[in-house]
Amino acid sequence: MKDFDLILFDLDGTLTRSDPGILRCIRETMKKLNVPEPPAEIMRKFIGPPLTLSIREYCGITGEKAMEFVEEYRSIYNVKGVFEAEVFDGMFPLLKKLRKSGYKLALATSKPQSSANLVSDHFGITPYLDMVSGASEDEKDTKANVIRRAIAAMNTTASRTLMIGDTRFDAEGAQQAKTHFLGVLYGYGTREEMEAFGAAHFVDTPEDIGKWILEE
Repeated sequence: MKDFDLILFDLDGTLTRSDPGILRCIRETMKKLNVPEPPAEIMRKFIGPPLTLSIREYCGITGEKAMEFVEEYRSIYNVKGVFEAEVFDGMFPLLKKLRKSGYKLALATSKPQSSANLVSDHFGITPYLDMVSGASEDEKDTKANVIRRAIAAMNTTASRTLMIGDTRFDAEGAQQAKTHFLGVLYGYGTREEMEAFGAAHFVDTPEDIGKWILEE
């Protein structure tokens, strides 16, 4: 077994396959606000990071228009889109096994805290966790801050914490918060993007996460 106290999981692309609901709601918001839709390969990059960051980087939207976009998106997503997802196969057995092995488990996501709680509760993830650490409602939090809050709440240290995620934002957050990092390759990011932020360990499936941590 790896010598960690706390294991943090990203949500979108790590615990859940969430692209159908997220992308539908983003497209609907773009259409309503007359924002040109980027190519499919760019739209995929909206999954994971804070929405304000993505619309600034890929659509050039900032300031009041950005807040209008986020508010409109949430009004759509929180009603239905949030439920257009599924937990990856093998994830519940993994969480159960890790808890049984004595690890503290938490969600660390760039989703606003309210949305993070909604998703975790709806899909039955919450009972397997010690806490849900989401971003501030204004989405100005960094992933590192989300990670640090979880570490503090669980009364442990960065050196005894593992962050598991699928994008460069997860790897960067772990790097800045000085935790260990495990990249998953079944999500929405790429190995190369995560390696750019110091990621050195990768797995292909939820089952492989357990094997890596527990050294089966």
